[in-house]
This record gives sequence, C-alpha cells and structure tokens, in this order.
Amino acid sequence: MALKWLGGGKPDHPLADEKGAKEVLSALPPNDPAKAIQEIRDLVESVLGTVGFKGERRGEVILLLDDTAQAHQRKLTRDYLSNPRLPKFQEARMWGALFGLWKDLASAYAACLMQFALDPGSVGKLKAQMPLFCVRAVRAVAAQLKWHYMHYEQGDAAVWQALGKVYRFAEEKKLHREMVTVYAGVPVTSSAEREFMKALMLAASSPDCLMPLDIELAERVVAHFSAAFLISNTHQSQATYNWVDLASGVPPKRLTQTPPASPSLRFFAAGGAIAQLDNMIKVVQSGAVPADLNLGGTYEPEKVLTVLQHLKLYWAATPPVRKNDRYSVKHRLTVVNSFEGILGRLKGGADAAAAAESWVTENISAGGIGATLEKAQGDWLRIGKLVGLSVEGGSGACSVGMVRRCSRLPQQQSSVGIRTFAKESFAVMIGGREDQDALLLNDGRALKEEALICQREGAFDKRASPTLAFEGHTYLLIPVEVSVTGDDFELARYKVMQQS
Repeated sequence: MALKWLGGGKPDHPLADEKGAKEVLSALPPNDPAKAIQEIRDLVESVLGTVGFKGERRGEVILLLDDTAQAHQRKLTRDYLSNPRLPKFQEARMWGALFGLWKDLASAYAACLMQFALDPGSVGKLKAQMPLFCVRAVRAVAAQLKWHYMHYEQGDAAVWQALGKVYRFAEEKKLHREMVTVYAGVPVTSSAEREFMKALMLAASSPDCLMPLDIELAERVVAHFSAAFLISNTHQSQATYNWVDLASGVPPKRLTQTPPASPSLRFFAAGGAIAQLDNMIKVVQSGAVPADLNLGGTYEPEKVLTVLQHLKLYWAATPPVRKNDRYSVKHRLTVVNSFEGILGRLKGGADAAAAAESWVTENISAGGIGATLEKAQGDWLRIGKLVGLSVEGGSGACSVGMVRRCSRLPQQQSSVGIRTFAKESFAVMIGGREDQDALLLNDGRALKEEALICQREGAFDKRASPTLAFEGHTYLLIPVEVSVTGDDFELARYKVMQQS
C-alpha cells in the first residue's frame, strides 16, 4: 500500500484539508463512544486506502484521528470496566470497538513509518514528530495486547511481530529514547523504549491471573514505574531475568536458559521499580493510595494492594513457586459454575445437570487443578468464578474452587487454573434472622474447630452467629472473617461450637 502512496496528488477525501477535517470530526456523536469510535475507524481505513495523500498530510490526519479518539476510548473503557456483567452482545460490541480502534491505529502508524522510510522527502515538517509517531505506534500495538488480555488471550504472533518491528524501527533510527508528550493536554511524557517496556512488563506480570479491572490497574501501575525498568541487548547477570525476541512473534519469557544468540534478542527486568513498588505497598498498607498514582479513578486501598502484591510476585528475580507439587493426571471432570449452579447440582436439580460441562484435567495438587476445555457454554468463564468439580465415574463428591488463571488457546480451547478450597461440598441451610442456602466446604463429613462456608455475595454478617444443622447435629457458627470473595460469592471462616 505504501508504494501506491509515493508521489501523491490532491486526494479526494473530506480530511484532505483542515476545514473539511474540522467539519467531519465535529459531527461525531458526542454521547455514543462506541459509535464515534467506529466512525473514526472508518476514517482511518479510508485515509489509508485513498490514493493521493502526501505523506506529511496523511501523517497529520492519523495523528488528528488518534487525538480525537482518545476521549471516546477513555469513556468506553470506563463503561466496560465498571460493568463486569454486561450482556454478551454488549460486551462484544464494546470490546470489539476498543480492540479494533487500537488495531487500526497501529496499522496506520506502521504504514506511515513505512512510507517515511521509503520516501524520506514525504515526511516534510513532520520530521520533528518522528519520535511521537514511534511512541504512538508502539503504544497502539501494546494496547491491542492489553485488550487481548481482557479476553484471556496472549495475543497472536502477528501482534507480537508488529510490536517488535515498530520498536526495532525506532531503535534503528535512534529515536527509541527520545521523550515526547504523548497527547496534548495530558501531562504524560514517554518514549518508544518506555512504551515497549510497559508492554513487556505487563506481559511478564501474568495477566491471565487477573480480572479485567485488575489488568487495567496493573497497566497503570506499570506505567507509573516504567522509567525504572531495565532493558539491554545483552543479558546482565543478576539483573535481567526475562527475554524477548523482536523477530519471533512470541511473548516474552523467563530466562531459564540462554536463548540462541540473535541480534533481535532483548533482555529486561523490573530493575529499580522493585524497590519503588515495595515502598508503594507500604504506603497502601497504611490505608492511603499515593496521590501521584494515576489509576484512572478512585479505588479502595485494599483493591489497589491486591494488584500491587500480584505485581511484586511476578517482578521478583525468583519466579513464584507453587506451594504444593503438581502431578500430571488425566481425568474427565463434570463442571458446574456459580454459587447457584453448584447449589443446584448438590440438590440434584435438572437445570444444573443440563448446564454442566466436561473438562479434562492436566495436573492436580493438594490445592489446585489445571484443566483444559473446549469452548465454554455461554460467556461465564473468567477469573473469580466459582466452580464445582466432580470426577466422571468417581465417588460423586463435588469439590468447589475458584478460577485463578485463564488463557484462551487456539481452536477455541481454554487452559484454566482452579484453586480448590476443599475436597467435598454440601448444600446446607444456615439459620438466623432468615434462613439462607449455603455451601459447607469440608474434607469429609466430620467438622473441625473451624468451618468454611460459601455464601451468596454480601451474606456474611460479622455481628451475627447463625446456626448450622449438619449430620444430625446443630452447631453455632461464630463469624471470623471473609477470606475469599469472587464473582457471585464470598467464602467465610466460622468457629464451630456444637450445641446438640
């Protein structure tokens, strides 16, 4: 496409001059960000496909369309993240608009950089803005990856190849460390190298273990510390412990052994950001969120702390170690999801049986299960979802756990990591001011000094001591704390006192 642009005359396009561009962009719908983004995407496509644009004007228009899109994409992103239980069609529309915008902008910036490389004279007065083109090109590809993570996808080889290609272009032109203001009116400066490091460090932070809002917060924390990250063309002993090949189209990896030598290898780590992260964790643990940490909104310290501690775990020089050994085991599992689904399964409900899915275990440990599944029924599969697991042909016991990791694989398969809470679960009734259905999670039928009770979200009351009837006995439950919260449930610890 870039070859067809060389030379150029006067293009037949409404954005060919400033007056036309102003009229077109002023007509974008101000209160429908998804529609506005779609119209901007159509304009980006038409600008790339119209013959006659000079390189300088084409570049100006792409910058203008990107600038115009930002308010709309910020609004749509807020709407998406503040509504985690959107209907499937609405979620798909919003996700598609945001992912598609960044994909189109990345293609547009890459095409402009190609044209400038093939015809240096076409750059014109934009020569001084070449560092900005590189920054925005890397940033747009990185944003595609983030939206892949929102759907628990790693990003395909084409996206990682595009990221490596635009960053290497910036390196070759010696523009990768030039700091620029990314968007007018937004007090953020960055460089192509810094944007590249943000993409690498977010990928290295195991986003497949985070819920969408936590991914957004993690990205913003990564941006906050990006100046302290370390990247090098060669491995630095005791300093760099991740690597990426700019030409491979593969996500970054932990440095467990030396990769084959290549000029496209880059080695990286959190560097000085680890100490800065530790200091921030101490501040947040005291009950305050630093004023200079831009999270795009106001969040409780507990929410922020969870994300910070997750990042600390994956930025460390030594990767996280499993608490329990895992063993490769192949079993077929019958799986139901949600508090209500598990309750229905334990009570023998026909609806729960009809909604059950079949998964295959890959490995098991004392506290978890790794499994693969074909495409899930519906759109329920996400981090924090409660699941009930029974081995097909086994005893019939239903183990309850929570989705902690999810990665969508090719051919519509998914790889899932489940944290299990107990070997068995029982449908029980908790007595109090009002009787409530609950799940008793226990290894067998003999209760110990403490009981794990899974309840509907918001049901736990620290001031109330409900009763439990189980196996012919009545128990008083003394509330201790909520230890786990998830998509539609909370898991609470109670001290147990037998009454009869």
